[in-house]
Amino acid sequence: MATTKKKPAVKAGVKSNAKKPASNAKKGLLAAGLVAGAALGVATAYYLNTPKGKKMLQQAEKKALELQKKLMKELSKTKKLTKQSYEEVVEKLMSYYVKTKDISASEVPEIRDYLMSKWKQIEKEYKSVK
Repeated sequence: MATTKKKPAVKAGVKSNAKKPASNAKKGLLAAGLVAGAALGVATAYYLNTPKGKKMLQQAEKKALELQKKLMKELSKTKKLTKQSYEEVVEKLMSYYVKTKDISASEVPEIRDYLMSKWKQIEKEYKSVK
């Protein structure tokens, strides 16, 4: 008697182990994104180590220090520091920098948001000094 092998019956509700093509495509895109990000990071690091890149960093550092000095000078003029007065000082600085074109108008919202995110830290430092 010859025996024949029967295929196991597929039970309802059991998922197959076959991978979906969409998940492979997502993994491929993720890998490509990681490679592109790493390449961009390497290129940026290389550029910043060139004389032109170092000069750009020095200029950015100089602008940041000037902004900090102006901010501290304006804050020292306020008798009582509140969030509203801090916002007014930040707005005043941003309008000054836009007029002088030391900061491009496209950079202003990002810088404003950054300065506003530092409110709690500024408030603590201001209270410790006073």
